[in-house]
Amino acid sequence: MVTIPLYKPYITEDEHRAVSRVLRGGVLSRGPEVENFEQEFAEYMGKSHAIAVNNGTAGLHVAIKALGWSAGDRIITTPFSFIASANSLLFENIEPVFADIGDDYNIDPTHIEKKLTKNTRGILLVHIFGLPAYSKHLHSLVRGHNLEVIEDACEAIERPSDDFMVAKLGACTVYGFYENKQLTTGGEGGAVITNNQALAERCRSLRNQGNIHHASWLNHIQLGYNYRMTEMQAAFGRVQLKRLNWALKQRELIADRYEDLFEGVPGVKIPSVHPRRSWFVYPVQFETKRARDKVLDDLHSHGIAAREYFAPIHLYAHFRKFGYKPGDFPKTEYASQTTIVIPFFVGMTYHQQDRVATVIASSLK
Repeated sequence: MVTIPLYKPYITEDEHRAVSRVLRGGVLSRGPEVENFEQEFAEYMGKSHAIAVNNGTAGLHVAIKALGWSAGDRIITTPFSFIASANSLLFENIEPVFADIGDDYNIDPTHIEKKLTKNTRGILLVHIFGLPAYSKHLHSLVRGHNLEVIEDACEAIERPSDDFMVAKLGACTVYGFYENKQLTTGGEGGAVITNNQALAERCRSLRNQGNIHHASWLNHIQLGYNYRMTEMQAAFGRVQLKRLNWALKQRELIADRYEDLFEGVPGVKIPSVHPRRSWFVYPVQFETKRARDKVLDDLHSHGIAAREYFAPIHLYAHFRKFGYKPGDFPKTEYASQTTIVIPFFVGMTYHQQDRVATVIASSLK
């Protein structure tokens, strides 16, 4: 029996009232809640446009298609991510070009540079575990080689700033609002943000069956998809957005306390609180797979949820057809074999954190 969950959405009566308001109003799709959410989210992120979609994967897909990336384009991305990032390239018959990660789990610009050719068109840049992947080295590569960038910030929801360098390089940035994220739109949801009006209009068309925005509902000008966000999702998300800064602060406090609890525990690598990140999950890395597996077993035996994060994408069956094999990306494979995420959510108590840390420390003795 799980007594401490891995994550838990923070839901109040405000979300209940917002969803009830939509139900009473009778408009469940393509209504004012979505438009208001888009406007408010764009304003929060400091961008001109936000396009709401039904999940982060859909957002990645419409962004890729809106930029015109297609079969034969050379797009570099990370093999250490949730599989949706690389799958979204396959949707457009693009073979991902993987580059290994650094010690912070993000794609390493040094490895990106080694993969660059005259045919490289862009980078699908994933900000892993809420930590911005931006660096001066990466910036110089993007500008020097005139690369197009889509930023996958599905795990990095926070207002961009000089201290939080997300949505700074990309033509557009994609967010996901699954139930374990810093902000959720009722379980599923996503958004694309951009300052490019033409790109925004293409995304709006693609998420709505190829329809021209605000035109006749049967005016379909291209192949599109039903990737629309519902009114209930948007209403739920608007409430969450209003207290996002508070929620981020609460998550930061929980991370700070974990850092204190794990201080001096041998064989544990925890994420640094510097540089700034948007705390999505709390990853813990061990020295060996054997130690990782023992900790997982001990946590589970005490009713504490924990799991591996992530599997190497290049070793999934439908990516091996591109010739990838074990050993191609050693840092990714080592991180996958030795890393877990532990319970982390707004409302987590000191007692729950103490139990998690105690079991891990005891398991490593």
